[in-house]
Amino acid sequence: MPPLRGRDGDIQLLANSLLERLCAEHKRNLNFSKRATDAILSHTWPGNVRELENRLMRAVIMTEGS
Repeated sequence: MPPLRGRDGDIQLLANSLLERLCAEHKRNLNFSKRATDAILSHTWPGNVRELENRLMRAVIMTEGS
């Protein structure tokens, strides 16, 4: 599987899917803010999907509020 930097069109779809799954696992109800979406889309993502998943998992665990 190619790194995320070569899959710009997939990043938002992957992020939404991962967030939905992680929220279900951690019994949270979170959504991406405009600022978070912009940050996700502007990041160069040198790693793979696992990097995105790890970042989102940390956000789900650490975020207070929605």
